Amino acid sequence: MSKENTGITRVSEDVVVSIATAAINDVKGVEKICTGAGIVKKIFTKDEPVSVKINGDVVEVNADVIIKQGYNASVIGEKIQESVKTEIQSAAGITVSRVNVTISGISFDKR
Repeated sequence: MSKENTGITRVSEDVVVSIATAAINDVKGVEKICTGAGIVKKIFTKDEPVSVKINGDVVEVNADVIIKQGYNASVIGEKIQESVKTEIQSAAGITVSRVNVTISGISFDKR
């Protein structure tokens, strides 16, 4: 049986953002996803906590997060990168070229 080319299937940026957001929230040590901008940047730009750039069949992801106290920022960043890349590639079939993670803060326990 041969497959006929009947059209193009595209995955929207919103879908990729949703997949990335879910993957980030599953990483132990992440307190929340947030906008990482200072007040001046927030006034002059639209700053999304998770953004993607799709170029053909390749995507680049940018994410700003706050981590929980007691977790290593570098380790959490690497786990986020791995999780996001794996989930997008398996769920959407899109190659992930980069996952840029900014640790924007640390959430301290209030005692």
